[in-house]
Amino acid sequence: MRSVDSRGGGKGVAGFTLVELVLIILLLGILSVTVVQKWPTGMDTEAAALEFKRTVRYAQHMAMTREFIAGNPWGLVVTASQYTIQHQDGSGKVPDFSDRFLLGDATITITGGPAQGLWFNGLGEPVDETGAPLGVVTYIIAGVESMTICPQTGYLMRGATCP
Repeated sequence: MRSVDSRGGGKGVAGFTLVELVLIILLLGILSVTVVQKWPTGMDTEAAALEFKRTVRYAQHMAMTREFIAGNPWGLVVTASQYTIQHQDGSGKVPDFSDRFLLGDATITITGGPAQGLWFNGLGEPVDETGAPLGVVTYIIAGVESMTICPQTGYLMRGATCP
């Protein structure tokens, strides 16, 4: 940068030279390319998997704490890309978890799991629509992320197997 001319009291011109401006633009270009290459991807799938995990745990919590009624357990109904937490008979839908899309995005799909819904008994164990214990239940989020619910404990984990 040129400084003001102090000789003779006259005013000089202050500013950047053309070479300095070109170097700054070049450095900003290199920096932006580096940032774009290292920018994280796949964050939507990760966030959708975490939301689904929270949803399943909440449904299990509802079953264990909200006056479990035999034959009408709390659970999770999944249809294409929507989910709802409710009683098995369709009553008691939880407003914040009713006909909801993962991340509010209808394009994020949820596949797998029991066709009639995933229900939990008063102990938090996954059961089918008749109340019989279920084996391993796996849901797939956005076609790539497996979420598995283990029998007996109802523990939800990432991946396709239980410990």
